[in-house]
Amino acid sequence: MKRLSARVIHAAAKRGGQGFTLVEVLIALVLLAMLMLILTSALRTIGQVETRVEQRVEDADDYRLATALLDQALARASARRYPSGNADNAAQVPFFQGGPNALAWVGVMPARYGLGGRHYLRLALEPGEGGARLVLRYAPWTGAPGFDAWGQAAGQVLAAPASALSFRYLDPGTGQWSPVWPPAGVPVSALPANLLPGAVALQVDGPTPPWPPLIVALTPPYATDPSATLGSFGGGTR
Repeated sequence: MKRLSARVIHAAAKRGGQGFTLVEVLIALVLLAMLMLILTSALRTIGQVETRVEQRVEDADDYRLATALLDQALARASARRYPSGNADNAAQVPFFQGGPNALAWVGVMPARYGLGGRHYLRLALEPGEGGARLVLRYAPWTGAPGFDAWGQAAGQVLAAPASALSFRYLDPGTGQWSPVWPPAGVPVSALPANLLPGAVALQVDGPTPPWPPLIVALTPPYATDPSATLGSFGGGTR
C-alpha cells in the first residue's frame, strides 16, 4: 500500500514539473486575445454612443438658442418710419427689407446676449468652411433710415451647414403669404397700418438636426408703431 501511494505521488510530481504544453499555451493566448477584442469593441461602442448623445444634446441646445434669439429679435421689429428715398413714393416706410432669401430690419437685441438695445439686423446665408452658414449680422442703430455695411457688422452663426434659406411674409389684410415684403405691385396704401407683415415664415435646409419651419409673429414696440392707439378707460362718453 505504501509503495502504491509513493508511485502515485511520484507520478503527480513528475507531471506537475512538466508544466503546460505549447498547444495549451496557444489556446489560452487566443482566448485572451478574443476576450480583449470583445472588451475593446464594447468600450469603443459605448464611447461612440456617448459622443453621439452629447452631440445631439449640443445641437438641440444650439437650435433652441438660435430660434429663441430670432424669435425675440424679429418679433419686436421696429415700425419707426423713415423717408423712403424714392422720388415716386414720398411716403415714409420702416426699415424692413424682406426678400425671398434674406431679411434686414431694425429690432431689439435681447440683453441676455450681452448686447441689448436697438440694432440693424440681417439674416442671410453666407459662405464658410464646410459650406454655407446661416448668419445673423447686427450693428448698433444710429437713427439712419438704412444700413448696408453688413460686411463690417458683427455676426453670429446660427446654423451650419445650411444649403438653402427661404422667407415668406404674411399680409394680415388678405391672409396671403408673399415671398417678398412689401408684396410686388401692392401700393403702400393697401398695406397694413404699420406697413409690416403680420408674421414671417422661415425655412432653413441643411442643418443637423433638421430645423422645422419657424413662424414668428411680428408685434412692433408700441413706441415705434404709428398705428398703435391708447386704450380707452371707462364706458361712458362725453
